[in-house]
Amino acid sequence: MEYYQIFGIIAGILTSIRFLPQLYKTIKIKETRDLSLWFLIVVFLQALFLILYGLSLPIQDKFIVYMNILPFICSIGLLYYKFKYK
Repeated sequence: MEYYQIFGIIAGILTSIRFLPQLYKTIKIKETRDLSLWFLIVVFLQALFLILYGLSLPIQDKFIVYMNILPFICSIGLLYYKFKYK
C-alpha cells in the first residue's frame, strides 16, 4: 500500500461517518427545523450517483460504493425525520 492511499482511506471513512452525529441528534431531540431540505436532497443525490458511478465502472470500484452507502442511508434517515418532525 502506498502512503497516499492512506489519505483516501481516511477520507472515505470520514465521508462515511460525517452524518452519524447529526442523525443521532435529530433522533434524540426530535427537531429538524435547522436542517436545510435542499442540503439533504443534494447529499442524498450525491451519494446515490457516486454509488451508481462506482457500480458502472468497468472494474467496479467497490471503495467508492462502500464509502457512500452509509451517507446514502443517513441522508434517507434525515430526510425521513425532516418530514416526520415538520
